[in-house]
Amino acid sequence: MTEIFPALIDSTCIDYRFFSVVKPPLYGKIIFDDNGNRIGIDTTNAKAKYERELLEQKSRMAQIEKDTSKLIIAFNPILKYDQEDLAEYFKAYFKNAKTLIPKEKKDTIYTFEYKNINLPNKFKLKDISLFPKGGEIWKAKYPFVFNGVIYFTRIQFDLDKRFGILNGGFTCGRHCGQGFRIFIKKINEKWIIDKVENTWVS
Repeated sequence: MTEIFPALIDSTCIDYRFFSVVKPPLYGKIIFDDNGNRIGIDTTNAKAKYERELLEQKSRMAQIEKDTSKLIIAFNPILKYDQEDLAEYFKAYFKNAKTLIPKEKKDTIYTFEYKNINLPNKFKLKDISLFPKGGEIWKAKYPFVFNGVIYFTRIQFDLDKRFGILNGGFTCGRHCGQGFRIFIKKINEKWIIDKVENTWVS
């Protein structure tokens, strides 16, 4: 996990501030003929508003690009086995691997030591225990740029411990996020991410 963690963060976390997209105008003033029949829509004002908002968005995006602030992500370092059985995905993807090691009958607690790992880009992790619980995490005001919540499950390996699979997810709001299934393998005694596939989106 230590070896692949920087690449995991780089592959799954995004700067949510770039999500703001100005949509083209869909509505305007309805135009009627002398008989009261609808003959069109005047989008003149709507178009002007759209173009103004588009310029403002481009300006915001340029400022974000120059911003060197760290983006803080809440992370739970206590990793658990996924409730989903990953064996079928493992077998389909790593066709030449030996049988997946079964999950332990009792889900033992594994605390991942992440604080000394250098992360790529602007991301910085904080223990999720330092944040408000539940939905309050999205309502609170922070003295930093709060970028979202990331989680990962424990890795399940094959018998030779040459291949592995885990799930993860990144959420940037109450109704914003996506999930991932991550396939990893060992090459020249070093673990790398072989593939990241999406499992859900909100």
